[in-house]
Amino acid sequence: MFTHERQQHIVALLTDRGRVSVADLASTLAVSDDTIRRDLNALAALGLVQKTHGGALSLDVPNMRRSARAAVLPEVKQALGRRVAALIEPGQTLMLDAGNSLLAVAQALPDVKLTVITHSLDIAQLLSEREQVKLILLGGEWDASQRLFRGSTMLAMAQQYRADLAIMGACAIHATLGVTASDESDGAIKRAFITGSIRSWLVSDHSKFDEHAPYAVAPLAAFERVFTDRDPQLPLAPTTTLTLLTETQYG
Repeated sequence: MFTHERQQHIVALLTDRGRVSVADLASTLAVSDDTIRRDLNALAALGLVQKTHGGALSLDVPNMRRSARAAVLPEVKQALGRRVAALIEPGQTLMLDAGNSLLAVAQALPDVKLTVITHSLDIAQLLSEREQVKLILLGGEWDASQRLFRGSTMLAMAQQYRADLAIMGACAIHATLGVTASDESDGAIKRAFITGSIRSWLVSDHSKFDEHAPYAVAPLAAFERVFTDRDPQLPLAPTTTLTLLTETQYG
């Protein structure tokens, strides 16, 4: 296993367990304690883990800078993006939320005529040279840590548009509290996208399950489909379709 693969595996284990020890990691990955310590030093320098005596703790993923979150379960996000994009139909108008899972959706969008509305600069840059995409970028106050536009101006712009489909990410997903956001502005734009679209889909890896954040977005029943990599054991509405990745969809 290469260094990068090993470090991604460590991040994935931390996402699942919350904490790990050097000894357990060395045994699981069949490497020396010193190798694991070097890995943890490297991950801590990137802001992905918090080192402790003899191990490490996971950080609060929803509140990480977006660049750091990109290193959490990247293969899962790419696979989710491909699965969602495969269901997009020509001529649709999409509202794309910001986030690494949504960037993966944008990367995998089919080469057909689409209208895409987003407040994510990364998604806008990615789609800016796609001739068949009519791109609408919602401007406002720039948030460098999350790489998106925010604030009252951006929200007012978003509320003017209507779409066939909102494709949404999540900071946290809870059985009773539904989807919540860690930032007030993020919660507001998510609600505006859902309100302004005929249908809404939710895309999230398992690290967001059984978590909640301060700002309400929507109940789980608001989503026609939920795309994820593990069964979240959530009380989904009968009208909601749960779409799980299979092993053949990775890589």
